[in-house]
Amino acid sequence: MAKKEINGEKQKKKLNLKNIRWKKVIKYCVILAIIAVVAIKAVGFFRPAGKVAQAPVQTAGVTKGNIESLLSGKGTIEPLDKYEVNALVKGEVLAAPFEEGDSVKKGDILYQVSTKDVKNGIETSSLSLKKAQKNYEDSLTKLGDLKGTAKIAGYVKKLYVKQGDSIQAGGNIADIYDTDYMYLDVPFLSSLAKDSLIGKQAYIQMDTTMEKLKGQVTAVNDMGESLSGNISVKKVTIKVKNPGGLTAGATALASIGKEQCAGDGTFRAGMEQTITAEGSGKINTLNLTEGKYMKKGSVIYTLSSKETDSAIEDSKIALKEAKLALKNQENQLDNYSIKSPISGQVILKNKKKGDTIDPSADTTKGALAIVYDLSAMTFRMNVDELQIRNISVGQKVRITADALPGEVIEGKVEKIGLNSTTTNGVSTYPVTIRIDKTGKLLPGMNVTGKIITAKADNALLVPAGAIMRDNIVYIKSKQDKAKKNEKEKAASADGVPDGFREAEVEVGISDGANVEIKSGLKEGDEVYVPYADTSGIGMGGGGYSSSDGVTVTTE
Repeated sequence: MAKKEINGEKQKKKLNLKNIRWKKVIKYCVILAIIAVVAIKAVGFFRPAGKVAQAPVQTAGVTKGNIESLLSGKGTIEPLDKYEVNALVKGEVLAAPFEEGDSVKKGDILYQVSTKDVKNGIETSSLSLKKAQKNYEDSLTKLGDLKGTAKIAGYVKKLYVKQGDSIQAGGNIADIYDTDYMYLDVPFLSSLAKDSLIGKQAYIQMDTTMEKLKGQVTAVNDMGESLSGNISVKKVTIKVKNPGGLTAGATALASIGKEQCAGDGTFRAGMEQTITAEGSGKINTLNLTEGKYMKKGSVIYTLSSKETDSAIEDSKIALKEAKLALKNQENQLDNYSIKSPISGQVILKNKKKGDTIDPSADTTKGALAIVYDLSAMTFRMNVDELQIRNISVGQKVRITADALPGEVIEGKVEKIGLNSTTTNGVSTYPVTIRIDKTGKLLPGMNVTGKIITAKADNALLVPAGAIMRDNIVYIKSKQDKAKKNEKEKAASADGVPDGFREAEVEVGISDGANVEIKSGLKEGDEVYVPYADTSGIGMGGGGYSSSDGVTVTTE
């Protein structure tokens, strides 16, 4: 019975533990813990100041040394120049005397393409040019026909036209005769009239005046004639200089040596001819007058013709087109010898001897060849708009590559581009770095470039963390040297340790760890360094202001 009661009592106690409200218990425990912390803080607050544990103080001496301000950026190495060689013509590759990796010079032939098609075109164009040239010359000849010149000298006997008339080619313009020399046609017996008489001197006696003249036989007519009495004769022509009184129609006798003529001969003018138009058109000018003398070579008429002018202009245009067509074909011939546009190294070769080049079909297959100029290399850095004014052409650049650990290569700023790019409200400018001594660098390598934007030698230097806002530093006072070691001193209420005084300094460039001091400190001074700062912005933030007010932002 007693055992049962004991078990019942235990069961009752067990049930009571389960009924406890544990959330309230935890809540009360947290409150008690907070009260305990506050009490401990309060006790510490009212404890006398002399009892506070002393915080160590960091200091640094002002030293002299060299300092550089660097601006860092990344880029990818590219050759100094590169060129993709493509074809402008279609044809079979007859020769491709190069391989990938070969060095080539500017102007070296990379591919020689068959010129069969273009040579046929050149021959056709050449024939077309000859035809056009002939047509043009013919049109100029027609233009010449519009101007008539006297081919002989003489007197104008009769005019058939006047100024303003229209005339066709072959139309009569004027009759011309010349009496400076007269011709006597006189009969001689056929047995005596032979060609052997030509050139011999003849003597002439005028019928009316009995005047005697000399002349020269110029012709013997082969056609025989019969005089009265059935006498067979032939006409002999004698040229006589007109003494001034001879006229056409006058008669005379003649003898050649011992031979006498068979009858009277009749004088005719030395020349009598009808001038005809050589072209067709309207007579603009007519320089002939009946009875007036016409000199040989003088312009006797000019014509105008719209048809001729139009023909000349058309033939001139056709000639020019033919010349251009031939020139284009000849220029095409140069395209069949595909040359290297630059000196460098062949990186890619896509065609070989026997292949067919077709520009329209090869566009998707890439260039025929790619040539790199590796005499120097470049890469591009994008520089922030706030930093770009610190960059100038010629600045030195230190270059490192992940692929070449431990190797530092020198370059220089070659070009500062103005084609900025804006992203998220910030503009950047492309800066091209040139590397002349490339070492083991290869195109495509990723590199880091550090541009030396400023440099100072033998400058006063302090750690960057020593510079407070508004370029303030704290210098250790001289009178405090007799006191305890600075590292054992406690900080004052404003955070500045006892024994230090405030000083304003003029700062120069920074390399991130150290800052150049231009004035306000001297070598050997000891300054307060509240923390180690390698950001290059100090406690003041916003960068270091140099003496000229330019913000120098470092890597």
